[in-house]
Amino acid sequence: MLLVTAPASLLAPLIQRISHERLSLANCQGTIWHGSATPLLLTDKSSGLALHTLHWRINPQALLLGQLKAEIGWDDLQSATPMWLTLDGKSVNLTHVLLPLPAEVLSELSPYLKPAQLSGSLTIESPQLTYTGNHLQGNARARWSQAGSAMSAVHPLGDYQIDIVAAQDSLRAVLTTVSGVLLLDGQGSWSPAQKFHFNGTARATDQAALNELLHHLGPETTPGVYRISL
Repeated sequence: MLLVTAPASLLAPLIQRISHERLSLANCQGTIWHGSATPLLLTDKSSGLALHTLHWRINPQALLLGQLKAEIGWDDLQSATPMWLTLDGKSVNLTHVLLPLPAEVLSELSPYLKPAQLSGSLTIESPQLTYTGNHLQGNARARWSQAGSAMSAVHPLGDYQIDIVAAQDSLRAVLTTVSGVLLLDGQGSWSPAQKFHFNGTARATDQAALNELLHHLGPETTPGVYRISL
């Protein structure tokens, strides 16, 4: 009976330990089998970025096969196909991934981006992501919508797309502009050894309105084109 009614709050320290203090759970409701919580991305020891409320339901039958399998979803974010999390002794597998994030997480990629105070909504989608033996495999697409910055009164700056390929111990990403007044493009990579690197360009359909932001992003290499190097 104690196992069946174990509160969802018991998952919070477990998630924080598994994520190496980068992720936690707040406002836990229900049980470990069927509950909800607000995931927090821990940016430092005193603050975190709150995500949408997450709901989960664990399939007890999968436990007989030596797996932990849970259907998960988000408040106010509907998906045609449920997202599933499957854990076994060797891997963590996510299918039909739909992950909403605040655009502020982009500022965590480099201290150079923090003064820009980026805003907007960021949604990551993937058919499948697998984490095995410290290696991540899979492809994903991130959509950054209604992008904004504290360095510009123009809002929104635009909508952008980031295509991500995960292979072994590195991530590769390609940034393109879907629409907007700020035109961004470039390529980046991340690995535990080399951390995050990005090289790209920024242009504007109205350079005078975005002058401060453009000069913060990088030097002007040719008239109207600014180099971004992180």
